[in-house]
Amino acid sequence: MNNLQQRARAFEDQYAHQQEMLFKAEVRRNVMIGKWAAEAMGRTDGESYARELALTQVNEPHRLLERLRHDFEAAGVEVKESEIQTRMLEMLHQAADELHNQG
Repeated sequence: MNNLQQRARAFEDQYAHQQEMLFKAEVRRNVMIGKWAAEAMGRTDGESYARELALTQVNEPHRLLERLRHDFEAAGVEVKESEIQTRMLEMLHQAADELHNQG
């Protein structure tokens, strides 16, 4: 393998690692947001709701915000979309930091 091929392979490996870490951070974030949302809605099944939201990302990656809005509305809890988005971003950063600190 020549230098150019080695370098290309290194970039591919780095990209794959970054995508894996992003996926893990998003799943962790979804669990965190699920626990927060469950508490805000007064649900007693916080852990199971959080796991359900984590699966939402795997099955339908871009539907999490819509799902949260719907669930809050169904529970009669008023939460602004901007607050949900802010919490999602904060929790994604927190999840990424936790993963980074785990090594």
